[in-house]
Amino acid sequence: AEIEGLPDDRLRLARLSRGYSQVDLARVAGVTRQAISGIESGRWSPSLEVALALARAFDTSVEELFGEAGEAPSVSARLAVRRSSQDAAPRRVLFSEIAGNTIAFPLSRDGSFVPGFVPALGVVREVTQDGVSARNVDARRIAEAGPTLAVAGCDPAIALLQGPLSHRKPSFGLLWWPCGNATALDLLRRGAVHAAAVHRGASTRPQPRRGVEAVGFAAWREGLALAPRHRKQVKDLRDVVSNKLRIANREPGSEARRLLDDQLDLLGITAGDVSGYETVCTAHLLVTSAIASGLADAAVTTEPASLAFGLEFLPWQEEVCELHIPRSLMGTGEVQALLDVLGGRELARQLATIEGYDPEICGRVVTP
Repeated sequence: AEIEGLPDDRLRLARLSRGYSQVDLARVAGVTRQAISGIESGRWSPSLEVALALARAFDTSVEELFGEAGEAPSVSARLAVRRSSQDAAPRRVLFSEIAGNTIAFPLSRDGSFVPGFVPALGVVREVTQDGVSARNVDARRIAEAGPTLAVAGCDPAIALLQGPLSHRKPSFGLLWWPCGNATALDLLRRGAVHAAAVHRGASTRPQPRRGVEAVGFAAWREGLALAPRHRKQVKDLRDVVSNKLRIANREPGSEARRLLDDQLDLLGITAGDVSGYETVCTAHLLVTSAIASGLADAAVTTEPASLAFGLEFLPWQEEVCELHIPRSLMGTGEVQALLDVLGGRELARQLATIEGYDPEICGRVVTP
């Protein structure tokens, strides 16, 4: 299947996740390298015999590797909480089976992310300085965990990886470290994460990095989120400043901070003239939660994060998010699981249910 002329990259992702070259896969599956090349480039569709051979090589089904997405089954459920008059009908929910009934918990407002404490796996007993900036720690393990995929980036949809990762056999946990582009890439360079989620303007060319594969994750718009009470008096950033409204700002090195600074430079406004410029929120949903709770009036953030809290949104640019994965980690269990999830159906379906996300690029290999 193709989307706007782009080949279906599920086979290529499955091959990369095992660390196979096209020659390696051809040998394992018992088909020709030309067949692998033709399928990956979108020049031809596999015969049933070739499709079966490739599915066996990856220990999966032909439907999962080459099939079209089917319709998700319907569920009759009861909402766990009453809707207020201000809340729209819930779209995303979690299910629980209680006494034979299916109960739906809406993923909206603060319920769309986890505000509680994250369970720790260990505690640090001593920090020792090693060189100028590197630090080693002496820690004690307090809980056990299975293999875990570590991803750095600020897109709150990264948390959606947890579902399909946990459904695999063997299953994998997810360690998501929320941070801006600069920190995510630094963690990737230092070998601290398996992948970095990096987003850029859709009109800018991707920047290939040596030894790194880039795989599409999602697309959205980034711009100015605004408390609904200000919709009549604010048409752009200049109005935010002139009306002395308070912003919730992202950290330096984030794309949102860069966009804000660019707009201020364009308008000839200094940071000192912006109320709240010195604030730092390290996640998009924290930014929009601050606006919804009345702690701030506006912020530069993503459209999905803005819509999750029912805020006004003024778009500035189209953005695409890609997962940057070192080729040296191809073939590891964690990266194999990640690429299988990106090439599967569940993640794209999850993204499609959140207003403001476009999952079309999910699983598309960006690297030339």
